[in-house]
Amino acid sequence: MQPIIIEGYKGCMPLDLTHVEPKYHKIMIDQHNEDIREYKKYQDNLPSRLRYENTNERITKALNLEQQIQTQINNAKRLDQIEKDNRYLEERNLYLEKKCGVVDNKG
Repeated sequence: MQPIIIEGYKGCMPLDLTHVEPKYHKIMIDQHNEDIREYKKYQDNLPSRLRYENTNERITKALNLEQQIQTQINNAKRLDQIEKDNRYLEERNLYLEKKCGVVDNKG
């Protein structure tokens, strides 16, 4: 059975009609849309600092930004470590070549 999901709005969760008899779909969708309209009115009456977009959405955006920055930092550290490892292997191979005349490409 294909899922039937009606999108929510910010603080209103989506409506899942997957396992609901089709004869009730219209009633439930109408109620869902009414709930969203009431939610929007409620949000409009709240002070700006308490609205969804200034609380949950702001925090979610900040967390996402922090994760992106942390990923960039981790990637930079990985690249730096790879460069250090490659330099070490090159120096080791040069040393072995000078000392023993042997080059080990395996590391």
